[in-house]
Amino acid sequence: MRIALLSVLHSPADIRTVPAPFRKLAGARLVDRQLDIALAGGCETVACLANTVGREVIALQHRAEAAGARFIALRDPHKLSGIVAAQDELLVLEAGVLPDEESVLRHLAKPGVLVFPEDPAIARGYERVDAHFAWAGALLVRGNAVEQLAHLPGDVDAPSALLRIALQSGTRTYPLERRLLEEHGWLRDPSAEELAARERSWVSGHADVAPFTAPGLAIAERLGVRLAQDTLVGNLPRILALSSAIAGLLALTSAAAGWVVLGFGLVALAAIFFAMEEVVRRVAHAGQLRPQVPLLVRALTVLLDPLLVILIARASPEDSEWLRLFVPIVLLGLLHLGERNAARSWRRSYADRVTLTALLVPAAIFGIVQPVVAILALAVLLSLFLTSEPQG
Repeated sequence: MRIALLSVLHSPADIRTVPAPFRKLAGARLVDRQLDIALAGGCETVACLANTVGREVIALQHRAEAAGARFIALRDPHKLSGIVAAQDELLVLEAGVLPDEESVLRHLAKPGVLVFPEDPAIARGYERVDAHFAWAGALLVRGNAVEQLAHLPGDVDAPSALLRIALQSGTRTYPLERRLLEEHGWLRDPSAEELAARERSWVSGHADVAPFTAPGLAIAERLGVRLAQDTLVGNLPRILALSSAIAGLLALTSAAAGWVVLGFGLVALAAIFFAMEEVVRRVAHAGQLRPQVPLLVRALTVLLDPLLVILIARASPEDSEWLRLFVPIVLLGLLHLGERNAARSWRRSYADRVTLTALLVPAAIFGIVQPVVAILALAVLLSLFLTSEPQG
């Protein structure tokens, strides 16, 4: 079994500053990001060194348990011996370190110590291991190292002690590229400026925005990325989801009142807010093993298309009878087929409800919604022959 050892035992020199483990990157604390890396690395149990079990540690426990891991808060590192067996592996992350996830998962698939060249690592506060290297703040050691830790004094710095034990037992060191430090890809006790630089690359790297073959989604999601960078995420996903829901309810009210042009405009707005919410939530949940999708978002995922069907039916001639529902259902059904079966590079195009509703607004103004929807359905059907992945 693989076990993670985290720590929030970090006292800033200035008591007015936030301790490094609790500083935030894209809406989550650094210790939360460490937890996400540990879970991605296969850790089933998480031990956290803490002086007290306050709300910060309890929040960390909830995050771990939501991902299916066992969480244990410890004040005395000697109690690790009751958690870690000799045949286990212990992943140690130093307090206040924000590693590069890919580097940790690649190098620490087996026991090892991650190190940086002593220049510039020593000047940045990393612990020296020899004449040429400094500890990066992450290592994987076999469980029998904890037995040696039990013989050390009770006030020992457990991560540093485990580093020495690992090196003395001959655990291999893995030098990391200097560019991780220079490009803020790996941080220790980071300043606000360093976190801001890392956050910009974090947001852009995890946003996964739609290509311009889905123009409506591409624009909406880039707006979401801009908001995520400016607001540090926070409650932004919830606000955007609520905005989408309110716009959808107003669209339904407009449809009932016969104001179909306004209704289509409001659905377009709901689709924009929904697309923005998705990309902001993707950034906020980046790195989490099993992030929870809010109930409101799940409801919107299901209800936006039926809302479009209702509006298209209301905008169609009353004497068209069953065609009022049949034509939009065919269009949306074909779009869902495209989302599932098209080549990966085209799937977002079929999911682009922003562009679809934008096309329907002028059609509603000129009273030709049903013919336009029928033409769009035919166009989507033909495109499926060109964009579908070949069946092997």
